[in-house]
Amino acid sequence: MAEPLHAAIAGGGVGGLTAALALARAGLRVTLFERAPAFEEVGAGLQLASNATSRLRALGVLDPVLRLGLAPEQLRIRRARDGRDLARLPLGPIAELRWGTPYIVIHRADLLRALVEACAAEPAITLLTGATVMGFAVANGGVEIGARRGNENMRVEADALIGADGLRSHLRERIGLGLSDQPAWSGRVAWRALVPTGDAPLFARKLETGLWLGARAHLVHYPVRQGELINIVAITEGDWRANDAPDLWNIAGAGAAMAPSFARWHADARGLIASASDWRRWPLFDRSPARRWTIPRVALLGDAAHPMLPFLAQGAAQAIEDAGALGDAFVRHGADIDAALAAYQSARVARAAAVVMTSRRQGAIYHMSGPMAVARDLVMGQMSPARMLAKMDWLYGDPATDARPR
Repeated sequence: MAEPLHAAIAGGGVGGLTAALALARAGLRVTLFERAPAFEEVGAGLQLASNATSRLRALGVLDPVLRLGLAPEQLRIRRARDGRDLARLPLGPIAELRWGTPYIVIHRADLLRALVEACAAEPAITLLTGATVMGFAVANGGVEIGARRGNENMRVEADALIGADGLRSHLRERIGLGLSDQPAWSGRVAWRALVPTGDAPLFARKLETGLWLGARAHLVHYPVRQGELINIVAITEGDWRANDAPDLWNIAGAGAAMAPSFARWHADARGLIASASDWRRWPLFDRSPARRWTIPRVALLGDAAHPMLPFLAQGAAQAIEDAGALGDAFVRHGADIDAALAAYQSARVARAAAVVMTSRRQGAIYHMSGPMAVARDLVMGQMSPARMLAKMDWLYGDPATDARPR
């Protein structure tokens, strides 16, 4: 019997771990390199719509994820200045019935824990922490990978290499991409906080996702950790950034710096913001999605290929979609690695680009002011829940059916 193909993955985030599972389920042996010394319990809340949870179900990890997450009953959209409801989009059982799997919210660390445990239980997967891929060469019908783990230099031979190493992907540049389209600051900052539920206002404790729309800012909140915490994300516009920070997504920030953006908001929103004492600021960078994700034996995945602004809450979901498509491609093409990677790229490039561009447009809609905001609110107020759900079918339904927003 032939030896199974060996795939190496650079990056142990949501996309890398899910890709490890997908490739192992497709019959490959996998070595994953994660540069952090451990799979850290950092980050904040994530929303996983049905397009992500359907992939997790196919990989056999949806049940543990569901035990750690929550399924909000609705998305409630409110106007910032007076708290008036603009729309209520039913989720919960309706979302599961319409799109096949639940729409859930979960702490990023809980999702990572479920994925790490699933990978650790898979004999075909080797997880290496504290290990950084330094470079590679396509040679001798495979990929020779140079890595460093502590003081040890490693050389690993694999049949394929997957770059899941994030926004500032080293592998993206090594395959000839990313040199002319470096990440550009978007002009927006995400402020993130986790609040004990008992300290949050009553309205924020409900099993729902709250979205507030204001001029040049918006606010999102929902419960995580089985209702023990409320995840809050406030996104503002301004001139602050920190290009040289080692962890752009985890910079401590005083809440007072964001307060002026919400000074004229409804008391409910201001009360929720005031309930948080420890804010992390995350400067949001934008980068055009790559039109080509592969060279022979090497492919990009997740933010390395298509980083996106968070206005559709699809960053993690699209990485999970990538992983599922990668596994599917190897199931179909077996040992023909070039064909598998080409099929993966073909299945994902247009879809991911559509999500990136739609997310950009959504950010502009969220932050409208003046007459444009009035028109937006009127349109949302007149749209039925059924029509709003239908507008999300392209995104939350089967990603193989259509890559275009309607």
